[in-house]
Amino acid sequence: MKKILVISNDEIYSDKNVISAKFNDILNILQALSKNFRVFLISKKTSNKKYHKLVLKNFVQQVTFKFINKYYDKENLKILIVSVTPRNFIIFCLLNFIIKDLSGYVYLRSNGHKEYYSKLNIFGYLFYDLMLKKICKKLKVISVSEKIQSYRMDYLVKPSELNEKWFKNRSYPNLDKVNLLYLGRFKKEKGVFSLIKLISKIKIDYRLTLAGENKNIFINNLNVNFMGQISEVEQLINLYDQHNIFILPSFTEGSPKVVLESLARKRPVIIFPDIKHVKSNYRGVFECKRDSQSLENIIKYILKNYKKIQNEMKNNLLYQKEDFQNDLVKIVNG
Repeated sequence: MKKILVISNDEIYSDKNVISAKFNDILNILQALSKNFRVFLISKKTSNKKYHKLVLKNFVQQVTFKFINKYYDKENLKILIVSVTPRNFIIFCLLNFIIKDLSGYVYLRSNGHKEYYSKLNIFGYLFYDLMLKKICKKLKVISVSEKIQSYRMDYLVKPSELNEKWFKNRSYPNLDKVNLLYLGRFKKEKGVFSLIKLISKIKIDYRLTLAGENKNIFINNLNVNFMGQISEVEQLINLYDQHNIFILPSFTEGSPKVVLESLARKRPVIIFPDIKHVKSNYRGVFECKRDSQSLENIIKYILKNYKKIQNEMKNNLLYQKEDFQNDLVKIVNG
């Protein structure tokens, strides 16, 4: 069996064939690769099980750089770096120093330039750009979106967690009240805090549910409800079904899986101009200006035309998890 070294900044719990992580996208990648490769993993180790869990047929072995340097067949070493971060960059530089013909891939799942700029302004932008430029000289780029800024783009993939469960027993929601849902991380670049300020100004009766890890966040708005992290597919499906509109307020996105999940449950999606590329050719995704009046108008339009919108959404061709994993393995196997 071929071998591959995956380098990730994620905290990952591993116990034999069971792995868990805070976010399921890294698990999706590891599951795909473990079907065709013996996977070695350098990541942040943790003794605590995380929200998302997978049982793999083939073992993923967590290792250290010292292990790779001493025992691994470095002449045939192929690597996959999942996201450009300072930690991943340091590991890449060390490998590049000890291995003459280092080869492999870097997987870009978000627009790092924008994210680092939002944290550290121009210094963050330049720092990320320096890391990316160095990595792109050695490794091929697998990107989740054509809109992600990079020095090269060799392959394009579409991440998805969808399987047959997402398309069963889809329903028509209660439209007596606006029930909005956001599911994701609570970060500045995700626009959650901007959304809370924005929606407090609309003049229609609404309820907004924010689901995800939300430690130490307190909002003085009775119409905003916080939920914790949800990982079970059945619970996620039920969460989408309990709401009639999904809203994604991000300032930057790669290829958000929540859009596919919402469309799979036939729930319309509202996005903002910053991430208009995620609309693609999907029916049921509506772009809204980032002001309260525009948001109120879009919500009213969706509720008024809900049946028509749901009928149009039947024509969406939604990428599924199996499609993503097959594409990723095909690329890495090449």
